[in-house]
Amino acid sequence: MTNVQFWFDPVCPWTYVTYRWLAEARQVRDLTVTPRLLSLYLLNLGRPDTGHREIHAASRDLERFLAWVRDGYGNDLMERAYDAISVGLFIAERGDFLELVRDVAKELDLPVDEATAAACDQSWDPAIASDHQEALALVGVDVGSPVIAVAGTAFFGPVLSRAPAGEAAGRLWDGCLALASHPDFFELKRSRGSGVGPVFDG
Repeated sequence: MTNVQFWFDPVCPWTYVTYRWLAEARQVRDLTVTPRLLSLYLLNLGRPDTGHREIHAASRDLERFLAWVRDGYGNDLMERAYDAISVGLFIAERGDFLELVRDVAKELDLPVDEATAAACDQSWDPAIASDHQEALALVGVDVGSPVIAVAGTAFFGPVLSRAPAGEAAGRLWDGCLALASHPDFFELKRSRGSGVGPVFDG
């Protein structure tokens, strides 16, 4: 069994596509996934605003809630909470993050008032920052969400507009791992074109 560490910011829709791909890949490859937190708010501190600063700052509530879930209930429930948050954000297109936290807590049978309080509790920020810095130590600062680490290698991405399923997801995993494991590899990229966004229908 190969463990994959998956750093994510919960507000990034592209990251959720990557997560859905990993969920498919572990059905056909011998993988487990350990969720970790990466903060686009922290990553972009001191950088010019690209129009996302407000939502990155608001995402701190979601990050704190997820840190609280992991601390009290473990990685598996943290991953389920991330999936439920993502469905709320990207499928249902909800915008009230604290209300979303309350509803996800209800869905997972977590104490709602404690969950809401945790989302506003800055004492969780050092745990988020620790996760975040660990990811950047592996891949550098010129990256985004998600970051994946596996079998002694780490990389940003892959950034996908749609998650492949079944064996196609497994083959993409094989290719990513082979490329990222090459000692001289550092970047592979192409423009996505205008109007191309993340797709969640399969």
